[in-house]
Amino acid sequence: MISKPAETKSMNATAQRTEAAILLAASEVKGARVINFQNENIGDIDELLIESDTGQVRFAVLSVGGFLGLGSTKVAVPWLAFQIVSDRGKIKYTMLDATRERLEKAPRVEGKNYERLYLANAAEPIFVYWDMEWTAER
Repeated sequence: MISKPAETKSMNATAQRTEAAILLAASEVKGARVINFQNENIGDIDELLIESDTGQVRFAVLSVGGFLGLGSTKVAVPWLAFQIVSDRGKIKYTMLDATRERLEKAPRVEGKNYERLYLANAAEPIFVYWDMEWTAER
């Protein structure tokens, strides 16, 4: 496998990581377990939101809290905030630099009305909350 260094921006710092170049199937990402840097299970990826004009993933919608999907809250997180941990090309889990408390305060996503997240006035505050760079060209 060929590895390449990539820069990722966590909540407060830029970190270096090495990752194997792989393609991920959306079906593998959806439902993937999300853990934080304290190795706590903090949710599951419920949806991927892809920009139709660029084909880039803008957000992952996380299902947080609840039990067996009941009573859970959905929050949008910029895709670049995640680190993917894989084994032999398969996702083991995704990592997010977030505590449960930070997720509880994160901007919520209601229902399946994701179109509103395409507009800058809805998307920019989410990027700012997660300490990610926002550019108007997104």
